[in-house]
Amino acid sequence: MQKLARITKRPDYLAVASTRRKWVTPSFILQAKPDEGDSPPRAGFTASKKVGKAVIRSKARRRIKEAVRLILPNAGEAGWSYVFIARQAATVYPFEKLKSDIKWALAKLASGADLKSSASKNRR
Repeated sequence: MQKLARITKRPDYLAVASTRRKWVTPSFILQAKPDEGDSPPRAGFTASKKVGKAVIRSKARRRIKEAVRLILPNAGEAGWSYVFIARQAATVYPFEKLKSDIKWALAKLASGADLKSSASKNRR
């Protein structure tokens, strides 16, 4: 199996966050940014102190990383960068549900559903 391409530098994380393309699930927040070229999808993982102490944050990141490693090569768009931000529920969520949430969020971002929902909010 091919190794997952990773986002490792802070400027790359900030660039993904600046696009404001995101999808929220109970266990994580997914941010996405289209990149130049046709490179394989890249992924970055983070968990803030709101999630819990270091052991809990690490557990949440590890669970999301493994689910993404299994799903992203098939469901991710080539030439996109994704940042997964763990939430508290990531540590107790059933693993199969976590995987289905990742597939669902990737599909929603690929379809542009996040752009439609933010456009309706801006009309008010």
